[in-house]
Amino acid sequence: MKIGSIDLAERPFLIAEIGNNHEGNPDLAVKLVDAAVAAGADAVKVQLINPLRLVNRSEAQRIAQLSRFKLERDVFLELARRVRERGALFMASAFDCDTLQDWADDLDAVKIASGDLDFDPMLRVAAKCGKPVVLSTGMSTLPEIERAVSVFSAALPPGVAAKDRLAVLHCVSLYPTPLALANLSAIAELRDRLGLTIGYSDHTLGVTAATIALGLGARVIEKHFTLDKAYSEFRDHALSAEPEEFAVLAEAARSFKDILGRGFVGGELADAATRAVARRGIVAAREIAAGATITAIDLDYVRPATGFPPSAAERVIGRQARKPLALHQVIREEDLA
Repeated sequence: MKIGSIDLAERPFLIAEIGNNHEGNPDLAVKLVDAAVAAGADAVKVQLINPLRLVNRSEAQRIAQLSRFKLERDVFLELARRVRERGALFMASAFDCDTLQDWADDLDAVKIASGDLDFDPMLRVAAKCGKPVVLSTGMSTLPEIERAVSVFSAALPPGVAAKDRLAVLHCVSLYPTPLALANLSAIAELRDRLGLTIGYSDHTLGVTAATIALGLGARVIEKHFTLDKAYSEFRDHALSAEPEEFAVLAEAARSFKDILGRGFVGGELADAATRAVARRGIVAAREIAAGATITAIDLDYVRPATGFPPSAAERVIGRQARKPLALHQVIREEDLA
């Protein structure tokens, strides 16, 4: 699967979730997206929320907060321009079908939030929008996740496979999520069951869980981003990564393929040159006369690794010395009869 030009099979993809950490302030939103890209984000993600299409009109306090945090379309478009100008991608979660349809052409990828995993109309709109889709799975059972993937897959245009369009993110919707409840073993289980690109949407404090998720095979990492964890009482700041912290995660993601390496394929050893100084060679443990039969007590094993290795002692013991051998003289094939 690709998001933009990035092949997720080649390297992990890192999303900085700005969310509502701008708190409705356009200037702060600009600073957030600039800092996120500078810290190493592959994509910056925002939330496109029409409060009256998200929560019941009776939820006056919630609607009031969402309305305070709402940014105008031209602000989001400016954020998208800045993000792309700096070499990253622009993503968004939309929280109603009309908004998603209206914004799809302006996005590089679409995010479906955990709360909408069973919102079938949204899944279908996302499947038809022609963009890569990232689906979070917080609060969901495995059968629910499999059902959502099935709904999404069935709505794709003919000839388009879910594996080329959909990434599924393991997620725990606790804010913050205690490390002990991160349940990262679900990453491998989702990969095995779904056969799709699997990632991790992180709500823990710090970047430990996200870094471990990389090692467990997550190909997409989503992490909330803020300039200051103590910026306000809005809860998302505290569980977000600040720029320096996010940069550490970005370095892990960028270095991931090199860190994994190729195992023993081809037999290459990066540390082959160290063998000569770290391993041992067979030497005379004492003076050995010419013609003497060499026994085990005649041998010692010291660095550097010259002559016979210790594993070849049976090729030395029982043979005769062709010439006198001094204490700690390296024993070579030509020294033996």
